[in-house]
Amino acid sequence: MEFSNAEILDIFSKKHGIIESKKVAFRGRLQHFQRLGFPASAKTGKENTVTYSWRELILIGLALDCLEIGSTPDCSVKEIIKFEDTLLSAVASVALGEQGEDSEEFKCFLIVELSSLMSLKGENDWSQIVNLLSHQDLMKILSTEGLDAHRSPYALIDLRQFLAAILNAIFYRIAKPQKTIVYELKQWANEQLNN
Repeated sequence: MEFSNAEILDIFSKKHGIIESKKVAFRGRLQHFQRLGFPASAKTGKENTVTYSWRELILIGLALDCLEIGSTPDCSVKEIIKFEDTLLSAVASVALGEQGEDSEEFKCFLIVELSSLMSLKGENDWSQIVNLLSHQDLMKILSTEGLDAHRSPYALIDLRQFLAAILNAIFYRIAKPQKTIVYELKQWANEQLNN
């Protein structure tokens, strides 16, 4: 499945609740990603039209979620590029429900550290991580004893909610049967995990 620039704008406007009068400003955020060369693998076609695959859609979605939690566009893009394979595999695994969604061991919470001050620190002081956690792992971090492996500031992204919101926005924008769209997402997820 491929998505046009207009579809990407509409899908993420819907997902993030962007009002019509602010759509031009939101388009500017997406164009800023393009100026940063992100995502790098987007295909340029005739007359400089760009098409995006599931892979690019997911990466843009993650970058926008990072903006939502307070990261800068530059920092978001750098960190997503740095952890791209890990992030895509995590999303693919959640899309397939590989570990059984009802299990307490189902890893669906993405923990990210996106400190805008990171570039001002010595590289050996970077504690930046991206990790996928289960409900059980999350409870250890949030318990009164705490878990020092994840120091603040960090943010959590529930990848189930992330995918559900993207799918709902796609269902709203793309005139294809929902089963077909879900099938194509799962097909992408299988390919992602098998590479």
